[in-house]
Amino acid sequence: MIKCENLTKTFGGNHGIRGIDLEFLPGVIHGIVGYNGAGKTTLLNCVEGLLVPTSGAVFHNGIRTTDEKAFLPYRRRISFLPTYDFLYPNLTCGENLELATILRTGKNKISAETKKLASYFEVDGFWDKKFRDCSTGMKKKAQIVASLIGDVDTIVWDEPNDGIDIVSNLRIKNLLRHYRERGATILLSSHVIEFMEGFVDRCVLLNEGAVAENGDLPALGSLEKLFLKNLPPDAAAFG
Repeated sequence: MIKCENLTKTFGGNHGIRGIDLEFLPGVIHGIVGYNGAGKTTLLNCVEGLLVPTSGAVFHNGIRTTDEKAFLPYRRRISFLPTYDFLYPNLTCGENLELATILRTGKNKISAETKKLASYFEVDGFWDKKFRDCSTGMKKKAQIVASLIGDVDTIVWDEPNDGIDIVSNLRIKNLLRHYRERGATILLSSHVIEFMEGFVDRCVLLNEGAVAENGDLPALGSLEKLFLKNLPPDAAAFG
């Protein structure tokens, strides 16, 4: 279980997130939604341990993310997918997966499960292509595979369907359902309402860095209605 207690992160005096109290449970797909600048990426980066909170804390099974030595075994089991590219541009996709295997597992041979994932997302079709020469969708799929290398029990993905086609979106959903059945804790952000609607189990809507809505999606209603309910007063105005 992941727990955020009064979690706050500021940047030069401006709040990225403020006073966040949330629990993310295993075997549940949690959707993190909100307008641009609402704090989604900041929250996910704090959960992963990439950002140190200004105040408050994030706990993975009672272990603080800032307790580096104790948190390291938990962090190794996190599949983290940021919005930016993290694979090496001058290496091929295959070489990147080989290197990721060494870094994440200490082994120098790609596992059968990683090869299966690569085939599932058709990464094997551009295995020998340099990462820098891949399309946006190709890059995203290669990075999804890389992020899942090792013994993953927590998934923290920020905009995983950016540049992804409809077939790959369906594959992402099926894969995440598979990890949910395995008891993984899953946090997922996306601006694509159609992708999240009817897929996530619970939803957190952030507004200006704070939690505006939190609960089971069926009880909260549709995501579109949630967004409209929390629409800034002048958002629909023009002229």
